[in-house]
Amino acid sequence: MTTAHLTRPWRHGSAGAALVLVLWLVAALSLTVLAGAKGMRQQTQQAGLALERLRAEAVLDGALQLAAQRLVAERDQPSHYRREVLTLEGQEIWLEVTPATGLIDVNVASDGLLLALLQRVGGLPAGDAAIMVSRIRDFLDPDDTPTGAGGAEAAQYRAANWPAVPRNSALEDLSELKSVLGMTPELYDIIAPYLGVNGQQRLEVDATPWALIDILTGQKGLGAQVHQSPPESRAGLLLSGATADFFAAKSGGGKEVRVRAYARGDGDRWWLREAWIDSRERPDTLAPWTLLTLEPTRRINKPEQEWSP
Repeated sequence: MTTAHLTRPWRHGSAGAALVLVLWLVAALSLTVLAGAKGMRQQTQQAGLALERLRAEAVLDGALQLAAQRLVAERDQPSHYRREVLTLEGQEIWLEVTPATGLIDVNVASDGLLLALLQRVGGLPAGDAAIMVSRIRDFLDPDDTPTGAGGAEAAQYRAANWPAVPRNSALEDLSELKSVLGMTPELYDIIAPYLGVNGQQRLEVDATPWALIDILTGQKGLGAQVHQSPPESRAGLLLSGATADFFAAKSGGGKEVRVRAYARGDGDRWWLREAWIDSRERPDTLAPWTLLTLEPTRRINKPEQEWSP
Protein backbone atom coordinates (compact mmCIF):
# COMPACT_ATOMS: atom_id res chain seq x y z
CA MET A 1 0.00 0.00 0.00
CA THR A 2 1.40 3.24 -1.06
CA THR A 3 1.24 6.11 1.39
CA ALA A 4 0.58 9.37 -0.29
CA HIS A 5 2.40 12.34 1.16
CA LEU A 6 0.04 15.22 0.84
CA THR A 7 1.72 18.58 0.58
CA ARG A 8 -0.48 21.58 1.31
CA PRO A 9 -0.07 24.04 -1.51
CA TRP A 10 1.64 27.32 -0.56
CA ARG A 11 -0.93 29.98 -0.98
CA HIS A 12 -0.14 33.25 -2.65
CA GLY A 13 -1.58 35.23 0.26
CA SER A 14 0.67 33.54 2.82
CA ALA A 15 3.70 33.96 0.62
CA GLY A 16 3.01 37.67 0.24
CA ALA A 17 2.57 38.17 3.97
CA ALA A 18 5.80 36.34 4.70
CA LEU A 19 7.67 38.44 2.15
CA VAL A 20 6.33 41.67 3.65
CA LEU A 21 7.35 40.46 7.12
CA VAL A 22 10.86 39.67 5.90
CA LEU A 23 11.15 43.09 4.26
CA TRP A 24 9.99 44.78 7.46
CA LEU A 25 12.56 42.85 9.46
CA VAL A 26 15.32 43.77 7.02
CA ALA A 27 14.29 47.42 7.14
CA ALA A 28 14.17 47.40 10.93
CA LEU A 29 17.57 45.80 11.17
CA SER A 30 18.96 48.30 8.67
CA LEU A 31 17.62 51.21 10.69
CA THR A 32 19.09 49.73 13.85
CA VAL A 33 22.47 49.32 12.19
CA LEU A 34 22.35 52.85 10.78
CA ALA A 35 21.34 54.29 14.15
CA GLY A 36 24.15 52.40 15.83
CA ALA A 37 26.66 53.59 13.24
CA LYS A 38 25.45 57.18 13.61
CA GLY A 39 25.73 56.93 17.38
CA MET A 40 29.26 55.57 17.10
CA ARG A 41 30.22 58.39 14.74
CA GLN A 42 28.80 60.95 17.14
CA GLN A 43 30.65 59.39 20.06
CA THR A 44 33.87 59.35 18.04
CA GLN A 45 33.39 63.01 17.09
CA GLN A 46 32.64 63.99 20.67
CA ALA A 47 35.70 62.12 21.92
CA GLY A 48 37.86 63.77 19.27
CA LEU A 49 36.48 67.18 20.17
CA ALA A 50 37.12 66.60 23.88
CA LEU A 51 40.71 65.54 23.13
CA GLU A 52 41.23 68.61 20.96
CA ARG A 53 39.90 70.83 23.76
CA LEU A 54 42.29 69.27 26.29
CA ARG A 55 45.25 69.77 23.97
CA ALA A 56 44.26 73.38 23.35
CA GLU A 57 43.74 73.97 27.06
CA ALA A 58 47.27 72.81 27.89
CA VAL A 59 48.76 75.29 25.42
CA LEU A 60 46.38 78.08 26.46
CA ASP A 61 47.27 77.63 30.12
CA GLY A 62 50.92 77.99 29.16
CA ALA A 63 50.08 81.22 27.32
CA LEU A 64 48.24 82.56 30.37
CA GLN A 65 51.27 81.78 32.52
CA LEU A 66 53.53 83.70 30.13
CA ALA A 67 51.13 86.64 30.14
CA ALA A 68 51.05 86.65 33.95
CA GLN A 69 54.86 86.60 34.12
CA ARG A 70 55.00 89.58 31.77
CA LEU A 71 52.43 91.47 33.87
CA VAL A 72 54.58 90.91 36.95
CA ALA A 73 57.70 92.07 35.10
CA GLU A 74 55.82 95.22 34.03
CA ARG A 75 54.26 95.75 37.44
CA ASP A 76 55.72 99.26 37.83
CA GLN A 77 54.57 100.40 34.41
CA PRO A 78 51.12 101.76 33.51
CA SER A 79 48.77 98.98 32.43
CA HIS A 80 47.27 99.22 28.96
CA TYR A 81 45.15 97.26 26.51
CA ARG A 82 47.05 95.16 24.00
CA ARG A 83 46.69 92.16 21.77
CA GLU A 84 49.33 90.09 20.07
CA VAL A 85 50.01 86.81 18.32
CA LEU A 86 52.70 84.43 19.58
CA THR A 87 53.84 80.88 18.90
CA LEU A 88 53.87 78.34 21.72
CA GLU A 89 54.73 74.67 21.27
CA GLY A 90 54.49 75.21 17.54
CA GLN A 91 50.94 76.54 17.83
CA GLU A 92 49.74 80.04 17.06
CA ILE A 93 48.22 81.73 20.11
CA TRP A 94 46.34 85.02 20.14
CA LEU A 95 46.50 87.01 23.38
CA GLU A 96 44.26 89.88 24.49
CA VAL A 97 45.12 91.78 27.68
CA THR A 98 42.48 94.15 29.07
CA PRO A 99 42.95 96.06 32.34
CA ALA A 100 39.78 96.29 34.43
CA THR A 101 40.03 100.08 34.16
CA GLY A 102 39.20 99.79 30.44
CA LEU A 103 35.87 98.08 31.11
CA ILE A 104 32.51 99.46 32.27
CA ASP A 105 31.71 99.17 35.97
CA VAL A 106 27.91 99.15 36.24
CA ASN A 107 28.20 99.94 39.95
CA VAL A 108 29.40 103.49 39.29
CA ALA A 109 29.13 104.17 35.54
CA SER A 110 27.06 107.17 34.45
CA ASP A 111 23.57 106.72 33.02
CA GLY A 112 24.89 107.96 29.69
CA LEU A 113 27.59 105.30 29.55
CA LEU A 114 25.13 102.55 30.51
CA LEU A 115 22.66 103.76 27.88
CA ALA A 116 25.39 103.68 25.25
CA LEU A 117 26.37 100.16 26.32
CA LEU A 118 22.80 98.83 26.17
CA GLN A 119 21.94 100.55 22.90
CA ARG A 120 25.14 100.30 20.90
CA VAL A 121 26.43 97.00 22.23
CA GLY A 122 23.22 95.32 23.43
CA GLY A 123 21.12 96.56 20.53
CA LEU A 124 18.21 97.76 22.67
CA PRO A 125 15.91 100.54 21.44
CA ALA A 126 16.36 103.82 23.32
CA GLY A 127 13.21 103.38 25.44
CA ASP A 128 14.06 99.82 26.46
CA ALA A 129 17.64 100.83 27.25
CA ALA A 130 16.41 103.64 29.52
CA ILE A 131 14.14 101.21 31.39
CA MET A 132 17.01 98.75 31.84
CA VAL A 133 19.28 101.50 33.20
CA SER A 134 16.59 102.37 35.77
CA ARG A 135 16.28 98.72 36.77
CA ILE A 136 20.04 98.32 37.13
CA ARG A 137 20.10 101.38 39.36
CA ASP A 138 17.26 99.98 41.49
CA PHE A 139 18.99 96.61 41.69
CA LEU A 140 22.03 98.28 43.22
CA ASP A 141 20.71 101.18 45.30
CA PRO A 142 19.81 100.63 48.98
CA ASP A 143 16.24 101.99 48.86
CA ASP A 144 12.91 100.42 47.85
CA THR A 145 11.69 103.25 45.63
CA PRO A 146 11.63 102.55 41.87
CA THR A 147 13.81 104.89 39.82
CA GLY A 148 12.32 106.71 36.83
CA ALA A 149 10.14 105.14 34.18
CA GLY A 150 10.20 101.36 34.31
CA GLY A 151 12.24 101.13 37.50
CA ALA A 152 11.75 98.05 39.66
CA GLU A 153 12.21 97.21 43.31
CA ALA A 154 11.23 94.08 45.24
CA ALA A 155 7.46 94.63 44.81
CA GLN A 156 7.79 94.76 41.01
CA TYR A 157 9.98 91.64 41.01
CA ARG A 158 7.38 89.70 43.01
CA ALA A 159 4.54 90.95 40.81
CA ALA A 160 6.43 89.72 37.75
CA ASN A 161 7.18 86.35 39.41
CA TRP A 162 10.85 87.07 38.80
CA PRO A 163 13.15 84.48 40.45
CA ALA A 164 15.22 87.14 42.27
CA VAL A 165 14.95 90.43 44.11
CA PRO A 166 17.21 93.51 43.99
CA ARG A 167 20.59 93.10 45.64
CA ASN A 168 20.46 96.67 47.05
CA SER A 169 24.25 96.89 47.09
CA ALA A 170 27.15 96.99 44.65
CA LEU A 171 27.89 93.95 42.51
CA GLU A 172 30.88 91.84 43.46
CA ASP A 173 30.25 89.17 40.83
CA LEU A 174 29.19 90.57 37.46
CA SER A 175 27.04 87.51 36.75
CA GLU A 176 24.61 88.84 39.37
CA LEU A 177 23.51 91.28 36.69
CA LYS A 178 21.56 88.37 35.17
CA SER A 179 19.12 88.73 38.08
CA VAL A 180 17.97 92.23 37.06
CA LEU A 181 14.31 92.25 36.03
CA GLY A 182 14.11 91.90 32.23
CA MET A 183 17.77 91.00 31.71
CA THR A 184 17.83 88.12 29.22
CA PRO A 185 20.70 85.60 28.96
CA GLU A 186 21.28 86.79 25.39
CA LEU A 187 21.60 90.45 26.39
CA TYR A 188 23.91 89.62 29.27
CA ASP A 189 26.18 87.50 27.05
CA ILE A 190 26.47 90.39 24.56
CA ILE A 191 27.41 93.09 27.08
CA ALA A 192 29.41 90.96 29.56
CA PRO A 193 32.74 91.14 27.63
CA TYR A 194 32.73 94.90 28.16
CA LEU A 195 32.05 94.83 31.92
CA GLY A 196 34.47 94.91 34.82
CA VAL A 197 34.63 95.95 38.47
CA ASN A 198 37.08 98.83 38.94
CA GLY A 199 35.34 101.54 40.96
CA GLN A 200 35.75 104.08 38.15
CA GLN A 201 33.02 106.07 36.44
CA ARG A 202 35.02 106.50 33.25
CA LEU A 203 37.12 104.31 31.01
CA GLU A 204 40.88 104.83 30.96
CA VAL A 205 41.85 105.59 27.39
CA ASP A 206 44.96 103.40 27.32
CA ALA A 207 43.09 100.47 28.89
CA THR A 208 39.95 100.46 26.73
CA PRO A 209 39.65 97.79 24.00
CA TRP A 210 39.67 98.97 20.41
CA ALA A 211 36.21 97.53 19.78
CA LEU A 212 34.64 99.30 22.77
CA ILE A 213 36.04 102.65 21.63
CA ASP A 214 34.59 102.07 18.15
CA ILE A 215 31.19 101.12 19.57
CA LEU A 216 30.85 103.96 22.07
CA THR A 217 32.00 106.67 19.66
CA GLY A 218 30.29 105.24 16.59
CA GLN A 219 33.54 105.65 14.66
CA LYS A 220 34.83 102.40 13.22
CA GLY A 221 38.61 102.21 13.32
CA LEU A 222 39.01 104.95 15.93
CA GLY A 223 40.07 102.44 18.60
CA ALA A 224 42.96 101.23 16.46
CA GLN A 225 43.90 104.82 15.66
CA VAL A 226 43.92 105.74 19.35
CA HIS A 227 46.09 102.82 20.45
CA GLN A 228 48.50 103.22 17.56
CA SER A 229 49.00 106.94 18.26
CA PRO A 230 51.79 108.31 20.49
CA PRO A 231 50.80 108.03 24.18
CA GLU A 232 50.77 111.79 24.65
CA SER A 233 48.15 112.30 21.92
CA ARG A 234 45.75 109.41 22.60
CA ALA A 235 43.53 111.15 25.13
CA GLY A 236 43.03 114.12 22.81
CA LEU A 237 41.30 111.86 20.30
CA LEU A 238 38.60 110.88 22.81
CA LEU A 239 38.30 113.65 25.39
CA SER A 240 36.20 115.88 23.14
CA GLY A 241 32.83 115.54 21.49
CA ALA A 242 29.65 113.79 22.61
CA THR A 243 31.40 110.84 24.24
CA ALA A 244 34.07 112.80 26.11
CA ASP A 245 32.41 112.00 29.45
CA PHE A 246 32.92 108.28 28.84
CA PHE A 247 36.72 108.43 28.97
CA ALA A 248 39.53 109.57 31.27
CA ALA A 249 43.17 110.27 30.50
CA LYS A 250 44.38 108.66 33.72
CA SER A 251 46.43 105.52 33.17
CA GLY A 252 47.92 102.79 35.29
CA GLY A 253 45.37 102.96 38.09
CA GLY A 254 44.67 99.26 38.36
CA LYS A 255 46.55 95.98 38.26
CA GLU A 256 43.60 93.62 37.86
CA VAL A 257 43.72 92.42 34.28
CA ARG A 258 41.63 90.11 32.10
CA VAL A 259 43.76 87.89 29.88
CA ARG A 260 42.19 85.96 27.03
CA ALA A 261 44.17 83.35 25.13
CA TYR A 262 42.91 81.92 21.82
CA ALA A 263 44.16 78.79 20.06
CA ARG A 264 43.11 77.33 16.74
CA GLY A 265 41.85 73.76 16.62
CA ASP A 266 41.05 71.65 13.58
CA GLY A 267 39.52 73.47 10.64
CA ASP A 268 37.96 76.77 11.63
CA ARG A 269 37.49 75.89 15.29
CA TRP A 270 39.00 78.21 17.89
CA TRP A 271 39.30 77.74 21.64
CA LEU A 272 39.31 80.40 24.35
CA ARG A 273 40.70 80.32 27.88
CA GLU A 274 40.06 83.40 30.03
CA ALA A 275 41.57 84.44 33.36
CA TRP A 276 41.50 87.44 35.65
CA ILE A 277 44.91 88.13 37.16
CA ASP A 278 46.04 90.56 39.86
CA SER A 279 49.71 91.36 39.35
CA ARG A 280 50.17 93.26 42.63
CA GLU A 281 52.51 91.92 45.28
CA ARG A 282 50.81 90.42 48.31
CA PRO A 283 52.59 90.10 51.66
CA ASP A 284 50.49 87.09 52.64
CA THR A 285 51.59 84.86 49.77
CA LEU A 286 54.76 83.82 47.98
CA ALA A 287 53.01 83.64 44.61
CA PRO A 288 54.19 86.39 42.22
CA TRP A 289 50.60 87.05 41.13
CA THR A 290 47.05 86.19 42.16
CA LEU A 291 44.73 84.20 39.91
CA LEU A 292 41.31 85.70 40.59
CA THR A 293 39.24 83.60 38.20
CA LEU A 294 39.88 80.98 35.51
CA GLU A 295 37.08 80.17 33.07
CA PRO A 296 36.61 76.75 31.43
CA THR A 297 38.01 76.40 27.92
CA ARG A 298 35.26 76.93 25.35
CA ARG A 299 34.75 77.12 21.61
CA ILE A 300 34.40 80.57 20.05
CA ASN A 301 34.39 82.46 16.79
CA LYS A 302 37.63 83.55 15.20
CA PRO A 303 39.55 86.05 17.35
CA GLU A 304 39.05 88.70 14.65
CA GLN A 305 35.30 88.37 15.18
CA GLU A 306 35.63 88.36 18.96
CA TRP A 307 37.76 91.51 18.85
CA SER A 308 35.55 93.38 16.38
CA PRO A 309 32.51 95.48 17.34
